[in-house]
Amino acid sequence: MTRATKSRIAGSALVAAAALIGFVGVVVGDGGNPVNPAVDALETVEIAATLTSQVPFLAAGGALIGLGVGAVIASGATYWYQNKQIGGRLE
Repeated sequence: MTRATKSRIAGSALVAAAALIGFVGVVVGDGGNPVNPAVDALETVEIAATLTSQVPFLAAGGALIGLGVGAVIASGATYWYQNKQIGGRLE
């Protein structure tokens, strides 16, 4: 089993456990109709499962944003340094 598969299984298990705990807490705390909280919990689980399957895409997007920010910072630092060197030569 690869590391990605293990992390996907662990993520799914974590989502399922959180949904179960939330469902039980809502049903016990509500004391009334358990159908509406159950539907809400199911929708939450479906959304979480959808996001769990998109983890590689989210990570790649975050990496690209990080690379872009790093490139902007490096460009700014290079511009500042070169401007400082050129300004020193002109004086």
